[in-house]
Amino acid sequence: MRSKLLSLAYYLPQFHEIEENNRWWGPGFTEWQQLNSAQSYFSWQHIRKPDTPFGDYDLSNPAVFEWQQAIAEKHGIDGFLVFDYWFGRGKKLLEKPMQLVLDQQLNFKYAFCWANHTWYNKRQHITLQEQLYLGKEDYSAYFEQLLPHFQSANYIKVDGKPVFSIFSPKDIPDLEVFIDTFEQCAQAHGLPGIYWLADNTEPHQPWKRYFDGYNKSGSIFKWRKRDNVWSYLCEKLARNYQFKSLGPFVYSYEGLVINNEPLSDDPKQVPIIFTGWDTTPRHLRRGTILRGFDPHRFATHLANITTQLAQRKHQPSTQVVIIKSWNEWAEGNVIEPDQQWRMQLLEQYLLFTRKIKA
Repeated sequence: MRSKLLSLAYYLPQFHEIEENNRWWGPGFTEWQQLNSAQSYFSWQHIRKPDTPFGDYDLSNPAVFEWQQAIAEKHGIDGFLVFDYWFGRGKKLLEKPMQLVLDQQLNFKYAFCWANHTWYNKRQHITLQEQLYLGKEDYSAYFEQLLPHFQSANYIKVDGKPVFSIFSPKDIPDLEVFIDTFEQCAQAHGLPGIYWLADNTEPHQPWKRYFDGYNKSGSIFKWRKRDNVWSYLCEKLARNYQFKSLGPFVYSYEGLVINNEPLSDDPKQVPIIFTGWDTTPRHLRRGTILRGFDPHRFATHLANITTQLAQRKHQPSTQVVIIKSWNEWAEGNVIEPDQQWRMQLLEQYLLFTRKIKA
């Protein structure tokens, strides 16, 4: 039996004004400010900027979501894996856009990825918002906050189970308690359970048994020493000794992505599609760039994934594929149309999904 394809794109809900960002970064802050003030450090470096009907869009505008859904759906993307920020004791950030989607029942298909990490100002080494893990009662409160989303017709489900991803399972000291709590709460509200996904997980790591699918979107960086030893050494010096003038750190898209290790034969391992990389708008000289990304190399990357999936001995009933990312503009991984490539990446992705389904 052929797997059903579920194609999701990581989605950053940051592009709207919030009180905390105004306090930490200045009035009216969103990452558009970082993107628009970004500088190129090399003659070949191109800062990608959005090519949308809304320009630097604001996610308080319902029309943005429906436009994004329309072009994503047209190009083989089933929905968005939206980063969700729950820090404990009811503290959330960046929740308003998805609350708008829910309240107005906008045509926007989504699931959540709990982005369970502390927020830092890495430029000044300041903790902005600490991630807390407070046990069963707090996890139940998180579930109750998510429940109206889980019950929405727009929320993505597999066999009736709401899809829910955890960005960093290894950081949860009582991961089994968290998962058991969500499962119990789901069943208490008439849901058959949760369809669990995990990032930052590799085939040998024991917690993968809790999940229906897993990936490690940072695994490509294991190969950076092999790709560019000089940049790797400079990066180590900068990160270990706070040398601020050694970056940005440059590796090749071909070396880290196209020539990356293949998928394992474990049908639970989810392929990650990399849509470029340039974190200098956010991290300045501490940023990392994957040089040589273009639609042709992106197509080669997609072709490799197609081949690897076809070669697997066992196929899951649902084959999840995750794009990194839809709109991480300040980190340079975007499939949303940009001024350089326009719709070309989406067009390549549509061809990829057709081959997977063929």
